[in-house]
Amino acid sequence: MMLFNLLLLLFIGLVNADFSFSPRVYPSPQGGRSTADADWEEAYEKARAFVSDLSLIEKVNLTSGIGGFGVCVGNTRDLPNRNMWGLCLQDGPLGIRTTDYNTAFPAGISAAATFNRDLIYDRGMAIGREFRDKGVDIALGPAIGPIGLKALGGRIWEAMGADPYLQGIAGAETVKGMQDAGVIANAKHFLVNEQETDRLKVSSNVGDRALHEIYAWPFADLVHVGVGSVMCSYNKLNESFGCENSYMMNQILKDELGFQGFVVSDWGATHSGVNAITSGLDMDMPGTAGMLQSQSYFGANTTISVLNGTLPMERLDDMATRIMAAFYKVNLDQIREQRGPPNFSQQTQNDTDYLYPPVEMGPMVTVNQHVDVRTDEAYRVAYETAAEAVVLLKNRNNTLPLDGKKVKKLAMFGKAGFPNDFGPGCGSVAGCQPEQQRGASAMGFGSGAATLPYFITPFEALNERARREKTMVDYSLGLNTSDPSFSVPAQISHANVIFAMSYAGEGEDRENYTLWYDVDKTIEAACKLNKNNIVVVTSPGPVDMEKWIDNPNVTAVLFTTPGGQDAGQALADVIYGDQNPSGRLPFTIAKDTKDYVPLSTSKNSTSPQDDEPEKVDLLLDYRYFDQKNITPRYEFGFGLSYSNFSLSNLHIVTLENPSEHLPDPPQWKEPYHSNDTSVSATDALFPSNIKRIPGFLYPYINSTSQADKKGSYPFPPEYSTKQKSKPSPAGGASGGNPALWKVAYNVNATVTNNGDRAGKYVAQLYIGYPASDKFPSPPKQLRGFDKVELEPNQSTEVSFNILTRDLSVWDSVTSSWIVQRGDYHIYVGSSSRNLELHSTIRI
Repeated sequence: MMLFNLLLLLFIGLVNADFSFSPRVYPSPQGGRSTADADWEEAYEKARAFVSDLSLIEKVNLTSGIGGFGVCVGNTRDLPNRNMWGLCLQDGPLGIRTTDYNTAFPAGISAAATFNRDLIYDRGMAIGREFRDKGVDIALGPAIGPIGLKALGGRIWEAMGADPYLQGIAGAETVKGMQDAGVIANAKHFLVNEQETDRLKVSSNVGDRALHEIYAWPFADLVHVGVGSVMCSYNKLNESFGCENSYMMNQILKDELGFQGFVVSDWGATHSGVNAITSGLDMDMPGTAGMLQSQSYFGANTTISVLNGTLPMERLDDMATRIMAAFYKVNLDQIREQRGPPNFSQQTQNDTDYLYPPVEMGPMVTVNQHVDVRTDEAYRVAYETAAEAVVLLKNRNNTLPLDGKKVKKLAMFGKAGFPNDFGPGCGSVAGCQPEQQRGASAMGFGSGAATLPYFITPFEALNERARREKTMVDYSLGLNTSDPSFSVPAQISHANVIFAMSYAGEGEDRENYTLWYDVDKTIEAACKLNKNNIVVVTSPGPVDMEKWIDNPNVTAVLFTTPGGQDAGQALADVIYGDQNPSGRLPFTIAKDTKDYVPLSTSKNSTSPQDDEPEKVDLLLDYRYFDQKNITPRYEFGFGLSYSNFSLSNLHIVTLENPSEHLPDPPQWKEPYHSNDTSVSATDALFPSNIKRIPGFLYPYINSTSQADKKGSYPFPPEYSTKQKSKPSPAGGASGGNPALWKVAYNVNATVTNNGDRAGKYVAQLYIGYPASDKFPSPPKQLRGFDKVELEPNQSTEVSFNILTRDLSVWDSVTSSWIVQRGDYHIYVGSSSRNLELHSTIRI
C-alpha cells in the first residue's frame, strides 16, 4: 500500500510538472548572497553554521509539516539532537486564532483605514507580542493580498486596502512591529489571490507590468524592511500554481525583490514535490498532499529526491538556511530559551489531551496553560485603531456628534448592531457557520479571524452611553417596519440610529453589494417617520447605499470596516464626540455596482480562468474611476471630520534627480556550496526505536531501494542548477535595487485646523506620470500620506518623501524599472478627488 501511495504521489507530481504560460526561471536563488543587506548577514552566518551540522533527515524536518498533529495550525518536526522543538506557525493577521486570553484587534483593512503609520506599527508590535508570548514562532500575517481588485472578494478585510502603496506602507509598518516583538511575520498571499470563488484552481491572468506595479509592489515594501517569510497562494498565476510558479518565486520574489527569508505554502497549496522546490518553495504546510492525509509531497519524498540525485543537496540546504536565517533575524534562539514552547493548542480548549489527539494516541499531556498575554498597551492599540478607522461619510446640519442635552430620546434599529444569537465570535470559531451570523460583526470568518475575549457591540456601547446622558432609549431589530415596536419609537425619537452590515470571509466571496437583513427597507421606513436618521454601516468592503444615501432624512452616515473587540465602543465614542472621526476610505464606494470589477465565474470547471486582472491592468479601484471619468459615491481616501481643515504652502525640494535607468545593482557573493553532499540511504531508514503514529508525516524512508534512481525527472528545458553570478537589474538587495529606495524629492505643505475642536487630518499625496504611449499610466496614484493631530486654530507641516520607485514604471523589455522623462504632477489633498494643492516636477 505504501508503494502504491508513493507511485500515486509521483504520478501526481509529474502531471503537474509545470506545463504553463508563466515563464520558467531556474535555479532558485540562494539566500544570503546579498552584499547590501547587513541586517541579514549575522543571521545567515548563524543559520549556515547551524544547517551545516544537520543530517539530511533534520534538514527535511525543518522544511516539511507534520500533518494534522501538533499544537499549532502548522508544525515542523522536533530536532531533539539539536535541543530544538519544532517550529510553530499560527493564524492570523489580526490576532491569535483558536486560543484564549488574547486580544482580537481590528482587521487589516481597518488598520489601513486609519492612515496612521505610527498606530499601524503599534498594532503590529502588540500583535507580535501576543504571538510571541503564546509560544508562536511564525505569525501568519499580515495579509497584503488580496490587493482589493474584486470588491466582493471574501478576504479583502484581512488585507490593507485597494491600493499597492497603502498596502505596502501599512504592511511594512505591521511587519516591523511584529518582528521587533520577536516573532517571524508572514506576508501573504503571493500573488494575485483576488477571489475565493474557485480559489484552489482558478488562474489569475495578468500582464507583467501590472504584476510588478500593482500586485508585487506592496511585497517589495515588506521585503525591504526584512519580512522573514512569504506565503504563496492557492490560485494559479498565468496558468501555473502559485506554489510552483518559478517566475513568481525565483524571479520576482527572490531575485528582483531580493527576498532573504523563506517561502511557505498556503495550507494544502502544494501540488508537487521536486517541481515546487526547484521553483522556489522552501516549506510545505501543513505537510499533507491534498486528500492523501497520510502522504506528503515533501517529507519522505524530499528525502528520496535528494538520495536519488533528483534534488540537489544545495537546494535543500538553502531551504533550511533561509528558514533558520529568519529564525535568527528576530532573535528566536534567545526568545525561545526565555519563553519555552507553545503554551496553547489549536486543537482543543481542554487543559490536557493526548500527545497525538487526531488518533487519540500517546500519553495525556498538558496542552493548554491558558496564559493571559493581554496588556494595557494591547487594549489601547485595539481601541484606538477601531476608533481611528471609523469613516464619517455624511453629516448634514452637524447632526453628529450627538448632543446628550438635545437628543433626549434615542431609538436604535437593525440586527447589525445587536449581540449575535450564536455568541460574539460566531463565524470565526469552528462549528459556527457563516449563515449563523445574526448580529453585530467584529471581524470576518475563516483563518484570518481570532478568538474574541469579549465583544462590545454598537448597541451595548450606545445604550450604556445614552443611559449616562439620561437619554430615553428604545430599540427593536426593525425587521417588521409595520409593527408598533418599530414605528412608534422611530417616530417619536429625537434621533434614530440604524445599524447596517455586510459580512464575508475565507472560502466564500460576497454574493452582492446589498446590505444584510433587508435593512434598506428599515432605513427607508424610518426616513418616512423621522427627519433625523443616522446610519452606521459595518462592512468588509464597498456596499450599495443608493436607495437611501441622498434622502435628506438620512442626516449622517458612518462607515467602518471590521473593528475587533472594541468596535461598538469606538462607534459610540465617535457618535457622541469623544472621538473626532479621522478614518479614510481604503477603497472606492461606487454609485453603480457595475463599476466594480466582477468576480470570475468561469464555465470551465476544471481549469477556470480569471482574465479580469489582465483586463483591468493598472486601473485598480480609484484609478479606474479617474481614467473613465466616473464620479463615485465616495472616493478612495475620503472621510469627514467634526473639524474643518485647510491646506496651503505646497513646497517641493529636489534632493536627487533620478536617472532614467537604474544603476547596476550590488553584486552577489559567490554561491554557497554544501560541505558534504554525500548521504547514505541507510541513515534515512525509519528508526526502529520510534513508534509509527498513523497519519503523522515522517521524513524517513522504509527501504533503501526507495532511494534508487528510477529514470530521469522530466525537468523543463529551462531547468538549471547553476546559480546566477549576479542579480537582475531590478534586484540586488532586500526590496530591490537600492537606487529605487533613494529619496528624490521632499514635498511639504501646511495644514491648519480651522474648526472648534481638536482633530486628526490625513494629508494625501498623489502623482500623475508623464503622458506616454509606451507606458500609459493612470491619471494619478497614491504615493504618500501623513496623519497629524491639531488643536483648534493650530497649524503644522506635513511632509512626504518621494522615492525613485514612486516615480518608476516597469519596463518588461529590459525587465527593470525606469523613470520616464517629462512632467510629473504632484497633488496634495484630503482624498483622491479633493486635491487642493498642485505643482509639477520636470525630470
